[in-house]
Amino acid sequence: CVMSGLHSRYEPGFQEAIRRIHDGAIGEIVSIEENFLRGPYGLYKRQPNQNEIEFQFGNQYHFAWLSGDDVTQSLVHNLDRAGWALSERPPLKAHGLGGRSSSFGEVYGNVFDHHSVIYEYADGVRLYAFCRTQNGCYNEYTSSYFGTKGKCLLVPASRYEITGETNWKYQGPIGNPHELEHRALFSAIRSGNPVNSGDYMTRGTLVAVMGQLSCYSGKELTWDQVSKSDFLFTPKVEDVSLDMQPTVVPDEKGLYPVPMPGLQKYDI
Repeated sequence: CVMSGLHSRYEPGFQEAIRRIHDGAIGEIVSIEENFLRGPYGLYKRQPNQNEIEFQFGNQYHFAWLSGDDVTQSLVHNLDRAGWALSERPPLKAHGLGGRSSSFGEVYGNVFDHHSVIYEYADGVRLYAFCRTQNGCYNEYTSSYFGTKGKCLLVPASRYEITGETNWKYQGPIGNPHELEHRALFSAIRSGNPVNSGDYMTRGTLVAVMGQLSCYSGKELTWDQVSKSDFLFTPKVEDVSLDMQPTVVPDEKGLYPVPMPGLQKYDI
C-alpha cells in the first residue's frame, strides 16, 4: 500500500463536491483560489547540549532542507485538491513571490513566512495559491473553484457548497479526514486490496515544488523544466546522520540565511 497523507481525498464532502464539479455543476473551471493562512507550526527552542543537527531535526518545520518550506509542506494539500478538480492535469508554468516579514529569531530557521504562487494551465485556467505562517494575522483554509456556471467553496471538515445555476450544500457526515484516511489504509491492509495514491501524491508534490522554487528563485518556471530537474535541498539519504554538518548554519548573530529571490541562484 502507498498512502500519501493528502487526506482530502478521503473526506466525504470533498469527494461529493469534486464529483459534482466533474459532472459539470459549475461548468468549465476558469480559475481557482487556494488559501492556507495560519500561524507558524510548533517552535522549539534550542536545548542545552544540543548540537546543530539535533536542533534542526527538532525544529524541522522551519528548515527548508527538512520541510521543503510551506508551499510543499502545507499548501500541497490545497494544490492536490486543485489538481483533483482539474482531473489531475498539471500546470504549464508558474511564477511566485514570497519572503519573511514578521518571523525573526533562530527558531524560525531559514524558511519564508508568506508565499503567493500563480499557476497557469494549457487551456488558460489560472490557479492562485497563497500560504502564510504569521501570528496575529487573518487565518483562512479554503478552496474556491470558479466556473462558467457557478462557484464551489470548500472549507475542510466544515463547509462544502455550490452556488450559481446549481445550488447545493453537502448535508452528509463529515468525519476526521486524517482518521478516515487511516481507516482506509488499515482496511486495505487487512483485506489484501492495496491502495496506491502514489500517482497523485508525486504529481501534487511536484506542483508544490514548482511553486516553492518559483518563490525562492523569483523566476517563472515551466512544468517541463521542473519535472526534469535534479535540484536537491537535502543531502542524499545515506549521508544523513546526527554527526553531519547541516546544509545551513547560523551566522554570528545566531540567524540563518533566508533565500533571496533574484539574487540567489538555483540550478533548476
